[in-house]
Amino acid sequence: MSRVTMKTAVALGATLVAASAQAEDFEVGENTTMSLFGTIELKYNTSHVIDNNQGDTESESGYEDNGSSIGAGVEHRFDNGLTGYAIAEFEHDANESDGSVKEDVAFAGLRGDFGEVRAGSFDNIYTAAIYDLIDPFETASLGEEVVSEEDNQIAYYSPSFDGFSFELMARIKGDKESETGDNDQGIAGVVKYAADTWAIHAGFDDRGANAVEGPNGEFTTQDPVYGVGGLVSLTDDLGLAARYSVQENLEGSSDGDETAFYGASLSYDYGQGTVYGAVQEVDPDQGDSDTQFAAGVNYSIVDNLYVYSEYGSYDPADSEVGEIDTQYEVGAVYEF
Repeated sequence: MSRVTMKTAVALGATLVAASAQAEDFEVGENTTMSLFGTIELKYNTSHVIDNNQGDTESESGYEDNGSSIGAGVEHRFDNGLTGYAIAEFEHDANESDGSVKEDVAFAGLRGDFGEVRAGSFDNIYTAAIYDLIDPFETASLGEEVVSEEDNQIAYYSPSFDGFSFELMARIKGDKESETGDNDQGIAGVVKYAADTWAIHAGFDDRGANAVEGPNGEFTTQDPVYGVGGLVSLTDDLGLAARYSVQENLEGSSDGDETAFYGASLSYDYGQGTVYGAVQEVDPDQGDSDTQFAAGVNYSIVDNLYVYSEYGSYDPADSEVGEIDTQYEVGAVYEF
């Protein structure tokens, strides 16, 4: 994740962020611009992982890629005031000579005074509006609810109406590709209000096109998630955000078991970088809750290169083998 301060997030409000702040733009026609962008992201990570049912941990370390990417975009401005665009971004392993390359996002859209419409694979609008409020992290992100997969999507982003805006997204899987063999649709929606120094969001994702196979071969639609959140600039350099979400029947839980997420984050821009942290309580109706904490600091060496260090403690309540108990990493991100 690129370094974005809380102050910047408040100022952006409902505005869609470009694929990369460091993109190189080329005029390829009178009304057409092409952009090339990417990142090289490397880290050294040490994790303590649950090793057995008694909650004992085993240390694991590695020098790893952390989501390096390369992408391209094109934008065409029509004479009627509309703008069409397309973006494709691919992740690659910068630390391996034979590393795989896979699609991260790929979508096309049209924007104008009416707002914006896009189709393809891109970030879930619920995640961007609710969960990302407490996720300034490169690696040490806290636990999150399960949302619709980020493919087969069509979304509409409204313009701002005196600070108010809304977003709607549909995920559509035809009978040729759905797990159920039927035409499956899911919807998500977000409402936002942005003022000069604060913003508030509310949203839901019904996960209607997410289906899983049961023990007898039957497919069931997944249950929805919904939440609210907000952020405020306490000073020019200090920002606070919080969110509350409810996941109905989180995967692995029993029927009727809702899981609530209470989280808050704090970010301080000290000029050459940001100090940030977040805490979250994950509270299921059945079973023990767990308190998660993470903190980090980054430092900008030059405009497109920064280094960071992060620590996360996740206190997994069920001591499931393979879950991370704590982790620490240092890394660097070069954007171009």
